[in-house]
Amino acid sequence: MSVKGRLKFLLILLLTVGVLCSCCCCATDNDSDDAFLETLSIESTEAELAFKEKNYDGFLHALTEKTDDFENTYIVCKEYSKFLDETFSSTFITRVEWLEMLIDKLGVELRTDISESYSHVYDKNYFYGSEYFVTAIENGMLYLGWMEFDHYTPATKQFVATSLTKSLDYDIDGFVLNCTDYEDIDAKYEAAATVYLDYFELDENGCFNPDDMVTQQQVDYLMSELDIYNKLSGKSILSFGDSIMYGTGNNAVGLSDLIAKRYKMQVTDFAVSGATFGKARGRVQISNQILSAIERDLSADFILLNGGTNDMRWVNPGKMSDDFEYEEHGRNLFANGMEYALGLIKDNFKDSKLVYVRAHDMEFSLERNELHFAKIALDICEKWEVDLVDIFRSTDFDAHDEEIRSKYTYHIPSHRNGDSVHPNREGYYEFYVPLTVEKMLSLCDAKEN
Repeated sequence: MSVKGRLKFLLILLLTVGVLCSCCCCATDNDSDDAFLETLSIESTEAELAFKEKNYDGFLHALTEKTDDFENTYIVCKEYSKFLDETFSSTFITRVEWLEMLIDKLGVELRTDISESYSHVYDKNYFYGSEYFVTAIENGMLYLGWMEFDHYTPATKQFVATSLTKSLDYDIDGFVLNCTDYEDIDAKYEAAATVYLDYFELDENGCFNPDDMVTQQQVDYLMSELDIYNKLSGKSILSFGDSIMYGTGNNAVGLSDLIAKRYKMQVTDFAVSGATFGKARGRVQISNQILSAIERDLSADFILLNGGTNDMRWVNPGKMSDDFEYEEHGRNLFANGMEYALGLIKDNFKDSKLVYVRAHDMEFSLERNELHFAKIALDICEKWEVDLVDIFRSTDFDAHDEEIRSKYTYHIPSHRNGDSVHPNREGYYEFYVPLTVEKMLSLCDAKEN
């Protein structure tokens, strides 16, 4: 941990003492402030003023300028932080607490018999929680060198990124992180993986901040993601559709790929950029993607399907049929082409959970055309009893808004502020992934019940 990071943690512990003393002795705020400042034995008018104004960032900065000696300060048990209700210090998580939650969530058996090889760091009076570190080390969740830190050390973003990616056995070598503090990160691949997979975000200055302490809020989010991981990992996805499923705006990593990467699922993606439900010259029909999967005798727990964006430009809409004889109605028009695709899936993948993903509100098409094709698609989904994820109606992903288009869609030379059609990584994670995963989980729960 950097000097600044360690100072920040120790000052949090000192803040705990000050608030605890004020609670126990019923001292006034000014008395407790003065008592706390006196314990620092540091003369800094700037620090004193910042602390009394509850400007903790300014306070920490002022003290950083005055001292780098904090080896012999107070060590205070984490439980005292419950007294701190007005500062960030009530939300920090120690390393042993993080490991305890991670090990419990993943169902890893706890090592209570500490072997001789770890005796140099194990002392019950000093190092409560060593069993969690040993369990993490022996299960490949940490690097051995990190055994040197005691349980009072805060869990930093870098520590959590490493233990999380190693615990879930992510293949992290292909991840690259572009951030302004890249050289400050020791665990570069681990940090890059957690940012790409949307477990952590860069700050407004484009920094990862490896020595920042993770907060209770961040840990709660990670634990909820691990609940999803436990339900979905090892399951399989087949996906069919156009460029939105294929991932044209995200280096060919589309919706199904992102979900599979994050939750360690198997995926086979047949989607092709420009694909249509109906027949159009030079376009791959989505039903042909499905036929390819049938010919390969594939199966899957989930099938993700999208389509219709290109049909709006190249194919006549047609209308929904009155029956389920999909093979008799052909597949030249949008409506019968979509019914043909659904019929193939229903007949050949009876054990798969099918989800149709309606795309966001785009700018390139006339709104009346967009709504007309969508009405046909939604009616067909209802007829064929297909579960729906409706990005258009259920999110704020409206590409007519220049700020949203610029932030969440693909930037190319001809569309430097976003093309309005193809989600980028941020667009997928902000809008597409959460709703799709929520639907997949609901289908899992429905089957279990």
